[in-house]
Amino acid sequence: MGIIEKQSIRGSLYSYIGVAIGFVTAGLLLPNIFSKEQNGVIELLTSWSLVFATLATLGLNNVTVRLFPWFRNAKNNHNGFFGILFWVNMAGFLLALLLYLVLRPWIISSQNDSTLFFRYVDYIVPLTAFTTIYLVIDIYYSVLMNAVRGIFLKEFVQRILILIVILGFVAGSFGFSGFILFYTAALSIPGIIIAVLLMKDGEFKIRPQMEFLTPELSKSLFSVAFFGITIGFSNILILYLDRIMINSILGLGATGVYGRMAFYGTLVSIPIRSVSKISAVIIGQHWKDGNHDAINQLYRNTSLHQIIFGLLIFIGIWGNVSNIFHLIPEDFSSGKYVIFYMGISNLFIMASGISGSIMTTSSDYRLLAVFVLLFGLLVFVTNLLFIPTMGIAGAALASAVSSLFYALMRFFFLWWKYGMQPYTWKHLLAVIIAVLAYVPAVLIPDLYNEKYHYISLILDIGVRSFAITIVFVGATLLLNVSPDLNQRWKKLLVWPGTK
Repeated sequence: MGIIEKQSIRGSLYSYIGVAIGFVTAGLLLPNIFSKEQNGVIELLTSWSLVFATLATLGLNNVTVRLFPWFRNAKNNHNGFFGILFWVNMAGFLLALLLYLVLRPWIISSQNDSTLFFRYVDYIVPLTAFTTIYLVIDIYYSVLMNAVRGIFLKEFVQRILILIVILGFVAGSFGFSGFILFYTAALSIPGIIIAVLLMKDGEFKIRPQMEFLTPELSKSLFSVAFFGITIGFSNILILYLDRIMINSILGLGATGVYGRMAFYGTLVSIPIRSVSKISAVIIGQHWKDGNHDAINQLYRNTSLHQIIFGLLIFIGIWGNVSNIFHLIPEDFSSGKYVIFYMGISNLFIMASGISGSIMTTSSDYRLLAVFVLLFGLLVFVTNLLFIPTMGIAGAALASAVSSLFYALMRFFFLWWKYGMQPYTWKHLLAVIIAVLAYVPAVLIPDLYNEKYHYISLILDIGVRSFAITIVFVGATLLLNVSPDLNQRWKKLLVWPGTK
């Protein structure tokens, strides 16, 4: 079993456990406990802090993935690579802090109903600081072939802490102001822990070895960092621009509904979270070694497996969409098609495999920056068009349309430049199976009975999900859509004649 496979399996395990916890917190508790406006505050604090934190990294994540193979030397502290990350990161945070102070009046005044948000806007600063620390050290651990550590802290530990904070609020230990304080602490702790672990592992070496930096390598560092920050900042802005624009156009309540419902759509992308992180590191090494065939094979495998798992999650969620709205307040029902369009958006990204990682680590990373900027422009224009006419569903549709075009740009370039393309007839077969597996969700009568709320709800979810899973998994294995998955299934069951 290869390192990508091992770490993606472990990473996915933590991700799925974390998602189960996240479903309870973000999908059930937050919309039931807090008002739409309070949920809007939570969404905006997270969105703005990620925007500033990504700026604060100054493109270091892209530098780490692309150039670390040239620094790798454990006996010599990797030639002072972490020292470069540390000091540039310090400068980046100060720059982000200055920019926040300059933009703070505009951030407040641009909100449609900013009174509630104004009380907590400065929590963006500590969130930015600790998110920046996490982002930089997490990717550094990835190139040290330990991507699982960051996933465990972010997907599992952080969500457990958030759950504890929510339960504290429910128990009456503190009010909403106390909740925001402890919620900020919960989001910050992964950054603190990962920094402590780096020190414990003896990797916290902050002295850069400037003598190792040749003029050519220094030039590459600046170039990759510049385009890296363009890509990273644009990507984060794209991810959270919808929330910022919804709040500006429709208000804090609509932002809260959108954020809670978008969570369900983003569940589709679970399988890519751990795979993309470790695969980028491996691809960077393959580019250095000139092993294009290995990159293409990885591209094909990840695309097929991601679309298979993504489709199963998507039809499972959409097949139970009525049940979702039996679990949360009626105020959130306007977000039904946010779930659908966000799910489709993430399916487009899943189907594109690791095309983004391939371009990021290639000599064409500059062109990826252009693609991302075009993607960002398209997101802005489509949101501007769709939000006023379709409301929050329009923002999710804008995401789907933009994601499709972005995926196509990367696909056609890699096909044209390197002859790499991941798609086979089995991708189409997976889509057909998904459509067929969705049929039970349509045919099974609604088993929900308000008189027996929880019992009937659990029964309906169980029956509907079981039928979808049996049809999808059975057809996928029977038609041998993925020989790798079939082989794993045989080993799991220890079929006769299987070694």
